[in-house]
Amino acid sequence: MSVILLMATMVAVEPVWFHPGRGTEIVVIEADSTVNGVRVARTGELLARVEDPAALRALLQVAEVEVLAGDGHVVRIVPRPGIDDVVLSRELRARDDVVWSHPNLRVELVPTALPDDPFVTDQWHLENTGQGGWTPGVDIDAEIAWELSTGAGGMVAIIDTGVDTDHADLDVISGWDYIDNDDDPNPDFSTESGKHGTASAGLAAAVGDNGLGVAGVAYDSSVYAIRLIGGDTDLDDIYDAFVDATNAGAWVLSNSWSFGEDCPEIPLYGVLEDALVHAEEEGRDGRGAVVVLSAGNGNCDISNDLFQGYPTAISVAATNGNDDREGYSSFGEHVDVAGPAGGVLTTDLTGEPGYGDWDGDPDYYGYFSGTSAAAPVVSGVLALMIGANPELTAAQARDVLRQTAKRIDIENAGYDEDGWSPYYGFGRVDAGAAVLAVANQLPDEPPVVLGPAGEAWVDRVWLRWEPATDPDGDWLGYELAWWKGEQPSTVAIQQADDTRFDLTGLVAPGESVSFWVRATDAWGAGPQSEITTFVVREYEPPEDGGCGGGSDTTLAVFPLLALFVLRIRARLAPRT
Repeated sequence: MSVILLMATMVAVEPVWFHPGRGTEIVVIEADSTVNGVRVARTGELLARVEDPAALRALLQVAEVEVLAGDGHVVRIVPRPGIDDVVLSRELRARDDVVWSHPNLRVELVPTALPDDPFVTDQWHLENTGQGGWTPGVDIDAEIAWELSTGAGGMVAIIDTGVDTDHADLDVISGWDYIDNDDDPNPDFSTESGKHGTASAGLAAAVGDNGLGVAGVAYDSSVYAIRLIGGDTDLDDIYDAFVDATNAGAWVLSNSWSFGEDCPEIPLYGVLEDALVHAEEEGRDGRGAVVVLSAGNGNCDISNDLFQGYPTAISVAATNGNDDREGYSSFGEHVDVAGPAGGVLTTDLTGEPGYGDWDGDPDYYGYFSGTSAAAPVVSGVLALMIGANPELTAAQARDVLRQTAKRIDIENAGYDEDGWSPYYGFGRVDAGAAVLAVANQLPDEPPVVLGPAGEAWVDRVWLRWEPATDPDGDWLGYELAWWKGEQPSTVAIQQADDTRFDLTGLVAPGESVSFWVRATDAWGAGPQSEITTFVVREYEPPEDGGCGGGSDTTLAVFPLLALFVLRIRARLAPRT
C-alpha cells in the first residue's frame, strides 16, 4: 500500500501540460484544476484535427474516434482504459497528420454581464428579453460581440443636427458646425430637429459600463460631432463634412438624413462621389472609413437615389422588435441591410429641451424610431467589427456585414437567389456574427532569425528563421525583404511559405546582403525582425578534403548530404 501511495504522489506532482492549438504555446492544468485561472475538469477524451481519422482508429491507445460536424477533420477521441488523455494528446500532436490535439476539457459557461448602465436592460435592440411586448431574441446579439470588441479606440462620426457635447453619457469630440460655420457642433436646443443628432449618437456610441443611463452599440468608441442639418446645407458642406470626419480619424460616418422623405431622384453629384471616394481611400490610413446612410422614412423606392446606391455606401432600412419591417421604411435596389428601430432607448438632450424622459430621467428617450435610429445602430456594429480587427478594410467590413446579416420575414421579404431583399437588403444586422467573422490578432512577435549572419558560402545562401506563432492559432505565411549593400528607400516584399528562402544564384561573392522577415496571417503582417546582414563568400574546399571544423564547412563540402539531413530534420520536427 505504501508503494502505491508513493507512486500516486509522484504522478500528482508531475506537470500536466498540453498544446492548446496549432502554435507552440503550452498550458498547464494546475493542481487546483484550473487553466489560466479558469476551472476545468478532464473528461478523459481528446479533440484533434487530423488529415485521416481512420488512421487514428488503428492506434492501440485509441478505443473510439468520432468525426464531428464540419469539414470531416475534427474528431473526438476516446482512449483505451489506462491511457492518459493529456499524454496521448501530446503524442498525437507529434504526428505529421495531426494539426492540433488537446484534452476535451469540461468548463462552466456563465452569462456575460451587460454593462452596468441602469437602463441597458431596457434597450431591446441590444438584448431582447421581451421588453415592451417584443419577441425575445430579436436583437443584434450585442453581448456576443462585446466578448471580443467594445469599439475601444474607435470613433463614429455623427453627421446630423449636432450633438449635445455636455451630455454625461457621451464622449464627444467636437467637429464643425456647417450651419453657423463655427467649431461648436451643439444643436439648436430650441428646435424639434435639434434633438435628433444626440439621439443618433447615443445609439451608436453612448458610453457603456459607466453606471449611467444607456450603452451604445460601440460603447467604448467616441463620437465625432458634426452639425450639418438645421439650416441651408450646400453640397460642398456635405463634402467638407465627410472629409473632415475622415481626416479626423473616424472609423464610421453615420448619416441619419436624406434629401427628402418622398424618395426623390438624386444624381450622383461629383462632389458627393468625391466625398465617398475620400472616405474609402483616405480613411483609417488607407483602409477606408465606412459610410452609413439611412434609407429614409417615406415608404417609397430609393432606386433613383444614386447617392444611396453608391457602391461604397451602406444603406439601412428599419425593422422592429418582432423582426417585421417598419411600415415607413423606404426600400429598393440600394438597400444593403436593416437595423432595429421601432422605438429604441437612447440619449436625449440634457434637461427639459429633449424629446421626453425615460423613467423620470430627462436625459434619455425610449421611443426613437425611423431609419434614423437604424443607421447609427449599424454604424456601431461596424465600429465593433473594426475594433475586433483593425486591419479590416472598409470593403471587407461591408461584405462581412452583409454576409452575416440575419434573414428575416422570409415569406414576405422577396429574397432573391443571392439572399437579398428590397425591404431588408441582406437582412437585419447581427453584431455577434459579424464580429466573430472578422475578429483577429496579428502575429505579435517577429520571427527569430537563424541565419545566415556574418558570412555565407556562395553555393548555398539560405535565409532561415524559426516558425512564428499567431495569437489566434491561424496558419501563418511569411513576408521578407532582402537587398544588397545600402538599404534602399523602398524594398520589394517577397512571400515565403516555409521558414527559409533560397538566395543561391542571386548573389555573388563579396556582396553584402541584408534582410528582415515577418509573419503574416489572413489579415495582415506582424512586426518585422531586426535587420540581419552577412557577406557572401567564395566557396573554397579544404586542402585535406576533410570536413573542417564547423558546420558551415560541412554543409559546403557535402551540400547534397546537408540538404538530405535538413529534409529529414524538417520531416521529424514537431508540428507548430
